[in-house]
Amino acid sequence: MINSISNRRNRLKFTQNLWDLIELKKCGLKNALYIMSKNGSQKNKIISLSAANLYAALYNGSSFSNALKVCPFIEFGKDYISFISFAERSGKIEKTLGFLKEKLERNEQNLEKIKEASIYPAFVIILAVTAGITLYLYSSSLFSRERDNPQMIQQLYSSLILSFSFLLLFCLIAFAVLKKTLGTNKLYEAFLATGFLVKAGESLANAVSNAVNILGYDTKEGQLFADAGEKLSYGISVKNAFSLNAKEMGRGVEIEEAFFYAENSGGENELFDKIALCLNARDEKRRTICFKLIEPFFLTGTGIFLLVFLMNSVLPLLTDSSLFI
Repeated sequence: MINSISNRRNRLKFTQNLWDLIELKKCGLKNALYIMSKNGSQKNKIISLSAANLYAALYNGSSFSNALKVCPFIEFGKDYISFISFAERSGKIEKTLGFLKEKLERNEQNLEKIKEASIYPAFVIILAVTAGITLYLYSSSLFSRERDNPQMIQQLYSSLILSFSFLLLFCLIAFAVLKKTLGTNKLYEAFLATGFLVKAGESLANAVSNAVNILGYDTKEGQLFADAGEKLSYGISVKNAFSLNAKEMGRGVEIEEAFFYAENSGGENELFDKIALCLNARDEKRRTICFKLIEPFFLTGTGIFLLVFLMNSVLPLLTDSSLFI
């Protein structure tokens, strides 16, 4: 099974190398894959093996999109393959690879933001956990003197478990919020992809339907785009195609606002790009607020953790002077 982290990085590196050869070095697709396959460095081994596999498939008459589907070294995904399939039909492989490269780079940058934002909270939590364990060991050693009351150590242990359970729940919720706020907004990526496909010559209905591969068919947003694509194929306007289902799926206000700013800024051909920019501007505001709140938020959480532990264990210890005799 392909590791998801290494696969993500290899897919990005493969796309960057292929785009560089095709767009900047003006190589043909087959020639570019052949050149990549000859890079025998250990660092790029997966890239060269993938390129060799794809080159052999093209040499034997397969299409590039079909070759990507069965590549055993890198899993490219449905959304990636759907873009390559469009590139084969339209003959715009350079622009399509450029768009995919930028899309994968944005995703990588967002993941780096999450990692950077997690460093400070992780440091604070480690300090809090260390302090909690130190207090527990010190308190338990003093409680052990109370031979007539063995329940005291059990109470101390229960207090520690309760405090750590709170801290664990707090961290899980905080990390989920952090990931959602700083991570890739797939709705933004879907509108951006739709705009690219429309400007590149794809029909409106097909462009919207292809964006479902980014969102996933099992998500509300994916279903929103799938239904909108079907409505567009029947001639319904873009705004109505999205707005009708967006209200039912709880995204009505968000979509309506994006359409309002896009429609009133001119340039109907760039409608989806403008919607994407509107969504991205909203996300950037949220990310700015998130970065400002990380420090006080985690300090509060770890402070509560230590306070709960102190209130339930250490304070009873300090009030019992017999333990220090």
